[in-house]
Amino acid sequence: MNQQITESTNDPNQPALQLHDLFEVLAIALFTAILVLIPALFIGVNREFFYLRDIALIAFNGLIIYSMRINKVTVIKKWALYGAILVITGLYINLLPTGTSDSITLAELHVPLMLWCFSGLTFVQFDYRSLTGRMSFIRFSGELIIMTGLILLAGGVLTVVTMGLFSVIGMNISQTYADFIAIPGGVAAPVIAWYLIRNYPGITSKIAPVIARIFTPVVLITLTVFLFSLIFSKNKILENRELLIVFNVMLLGVLCLIVFSISEINREKTGKNSLIALLLLSAIAIIINSIALAAIVSRVLDGLTPNRTVVLITNILVFINLIMIAVKLYRVSFKGATSEIIEKSVANYLNVYAAWTVIAIFIVPVIFGFR
Repeated sequence: MNQQITESTNDPNQPALQLHDLFEVLAIALFTAILVLIPALFIGVNREFFYLRDIALIAFNGLIIYSMRINKVTVIKKWALYGAILVITGLYINLLPTGTSDSITLAELHVPLMLWCFSGLTFVQFDYRSLTGRMSFIRFSGELIIMTGLILLAGGVLTVVTMGLFSVIGMNISQTYADFIAIPGGVAAPVIAWYLIRNYPGITSKIAPVIARIFTPVVLITLTVFLFSLIFSKNKILENRELLIVFNVMLLGVLCLIVFSISEINREKTGKNSLIALLLLSAIAIIINSIALAAIVSRVLDGLTPNRTVVLITNILVFINLIMIAVKLYRVSFKGATSEIIEKSVANYLNVYAAWTVIAIFIVPVIFGFR
């Protein structure tokens, strides 16, 4: 078990607050926030361009540096590897042509996914063969999203109160507040969330499984009703591009919920009913994916575009993943197989997604001539 996982357990001998840890995370969070201030501090920097291409790099840079620090990564080659990835990705994404381009927009969208994969590598201390470590990272990612969401929710309340107070005295500080407080704070929030999870693991370790158990049946019922409603709807997915986009977003959300729920199976001793619910949810997701694939293929027949290509390949990868998960869930639920076969399948498939993010960023734009 890697050190990150060990440090995320309750230790009665560990002090509630370690000042050096606090100073370290605050320094990383502050450095992250300062980098985001570049458009506000330098007039010549294009705000929209900077946020679209660099904000993911800055946010994940803070997370990865913090991960490598708390995992005591001291090998120079590993730091050099990360530095090379950061510099190459940063230069590439910023030197891409400006203007309207689907392939470049898709590359920008896949940058955070690639960096998420690399942060997973640092989480397991570069032991990429560790399937247990990978599942721990998936579970941790869910907890990080929950904790970051809570921090942002609190920040949102503070923002509303602050705006209200200043509006009473006739001052409009919305732009200044966004530039110097809201955006830097939002980008630094994940680092603070990681610190809280690491030092106070009881906060999210109890919330995350509950969310997984509640949302699985709710989403299952919602998707079932939605699919039946689609039959009688006047909107046809083969013709409606917006509906197809909603389908794909919904599909990715369901896949994330399934994978996160699977990561909680062993820790929470999930019962058979919960496993069957996950199996049914996987089956519904496969149906949704099949409909989406049919719609995408019908569009691809009219010609390949960057959007159609990326969406088609992504849906194929997700379709294969869902089938693998459903088969394993069936074996565990009805054939007496152990839950480890599900986790192994999910953990191994992360390699596929990691490879695809690299292709979507560095190869797809080149193939389509950056259009």
